[in-house]
Amino acid sequence: MQRNLAGVFFLVAGVMVSLALGAWWLQRNALTPESSSGRAAAVMQDDQIRAEVTAVVTAATALTLDRPPGELATFIDQVIGSRAGGSVMADIVADAHGRAIGNHDDPVRITGNQMVEIVRNQAVGDLSPVTLPVAEITPLRFLANVLGWVAAISLVLGAVGFLLGVIVRPERGEVARGFAELCLALAVSLVVFGLLVPILLLPAINDSTWMSVVPRLSMRTLPFVLGTAVVLVAVGLLVLLRSLNTGKRKQWSTPLSVGRYREDRSWS
Repeated sequence: MQRNLAGVFFLVAGVMVSLALGAWWLQRNALTPESSSGRAAAVMQDDQIRAEVTAVVTAATALTLDRPPGELATFIDQVIGSRAGGSVMADIVADAHGRAIGNHDDPVRITGNQMVEIVRNQAVGDLSPVTLPVAEITPLRFLANVLGWVAAISLVLGAVGFLLGVIVRPERGEVARGFAELCLALAVSLVVFGLLVPILLLPAINDSTWMSVVPRLSMRTLPFVLGTAVVLVAVGLLVLLRSLNTGKRKQWSTPLSVGRYREDRSWS
């Protein structure tokens, strides 16, 4: 099936819009710090992050509480790894997330009041804040800075492509095909930016402890991403098949123009 100029513009628009949405989703979901108990609970499911927090708080409070470090560490690990621990760790995780992506250079500190909530004992309330060793992760800082521009530029190009497609007066079949391709492109973009990049690519580039924030937050939205992608693929294929079948029916029902030739025969 040949594609006219409007179809090309719609295809470009669909790809650009899907790229913009994917970039926005990755930035909003995995690279934007947010003090949320649900997000913190998801991050604290990572064994390395939980172990790091446990080690710092245990070292700071064991002497004051007069408890064996091993016993205290087990208790702290259970607290911060529980669903209720998400509210306790919300501000700490958001601060560490911001530090990892380069939003600020300030050290990540756990205050005495926060340690009270973690160890469940008021005796540590007067302790000095302790520092959580979170370093800036260069790939995350670069990605966080770039994604906003990618989303904005791609969205503008997508809007221009759509307007050009409308200006050249597309046929109905091209509009339907463009919508189908948009749905398919959106599905691919969601899978790439919602799953492949944050869960597989970024951890392979950098294995820092707090890099795990990104895949953990992405795994939290895995059902939504996969479900939406499946729906978009189903809608896109359905619309695409209907448009192709409509085009074939029109072609088969169009009368053939048969030229009649006369043979001028004369007897000499």
